[in-house]
Amino acid sequence: METTGLNAAAYWESADVDLRLNPKRSIDDSGLHDFLTRECGIEAAVVMATSGTSGGFKFAVLPKAALLNSARCVINHCGMTAKDVWLAGLSGFHVGGLGIFARAYMTGGRLIDFPGEWERDGRRLITAIEENGVTLTSMTPTHLHDLVSHRAEAPPSLRGLLLGGGKMEPILIDRARQLGWPVWPSYGMTEACSQIATSTEGAVDRLPVLEGWELKTDKEGRLAIRGESLFAGYAIKETGGWRFDEARNGEGWFVTGDRCELEEGILEFLGRADDLVKVSGELISISRLNSLAGRIAHDHGMDVAVVAVPDDRRENSLVLVVEASRSGAREILSWINAELDPIEQLGRVVPVKVLPRTDIGKLDRVALVELATIS
Repeated sequence: METTGLNAAAYWESADVDLRLNPKRSIDDSGLHDFLTRECGIEAAVVMATSGTSGGFKFAVLPKAALLNSARCVINHCGMTAKDVWLAGLSGFHVGGLGIFARAYMTGGRLIDFPGEWERDGRRLITAIEENGVTLTSMTPTHLHDLVSHRAEAPPSLRGLLLGGGKMEPILIDRARQLGWPVWPSYGMTEACSQIATSTEGAVDRLPVLEGWELKTDKEGRLAIRGESLFAGYAIKETGGWRFDEARNGEGWFVTGDRCELEEGILEFLGRADDLVKVSGELISISRLNSLAGRIAHDHGMDVAVVAVPDDRRENSLVLVVEASRSGAREILSWINAELDPIEQLGRVVPVKVLPRTDIGKLDRVALVELATIS
């Protein structure tokens, strides 16, 4: 199994470099291990694939010491103990999933592997929690949306559900908490070895920053992070071989691709730095459109995504991709456009059977743009 031994001392104390790459995805890592160990001298690290801006892969190198430091900070922030029982609800090929094992190892808590594949009604998840007295787990907003859609009630043993890996809508959190799910919204990234800010009170927009992180923003609101949980850098494959890009600048900072606001230990995520696109000379926020479209669509039992595609006349055009029939798609497009300013109007709608997602449930933005472009 992919998770065998991930919460054992033998794994975390080993000097091995572990390439945790999902075998279900086509990822060319030929020569990567030798490059890191022999040419870069890297040891005691985990390597994970992250998507680059062009849709290709970069390989983030996460020192095991940084992963354990992150686990320690999360444990302290969330009050985790050896009495907690963890359900590994996310894949160990991603930092959110691996973090579960690191925290279980650090606390000595019991850990339960998720039994099989995710089912939209959440029955398998709920059964595993009930049968094992699970107190903590992690999931993405997609998983939570499925639970809320099926009105699945949380088992009483669960005291914390770490939520991350995607856009978190306040209405979704509210509905989940009404069903008893103790949602702890979080903000983090692979490069931070897991979480940067988390609310154990359920706040979605303003999240308390974990100990150990120094944060700052530039004049455009782009977030920079510094701390002992920071990754080492990226391995990137080029035509002539591999290269390694250090994570930190000369002062130890890593500049992220996110725009945030910071105020007295509280972080508010505003969106990706590349979220703003120009339409007829006006800057438009794709994340804002996705929030509005998602709210309207969820009220009608639909999933949607808004993407920008190149347009010869307007620079970009805005396209709605929706899980619906052709007639249902046209209807939801009219409802959404009714709440938008003229410059923000969505020009086209593309109906699909299922929105493309990555293996942890995130919307696959590259695939969405391809769908919107060719349809």
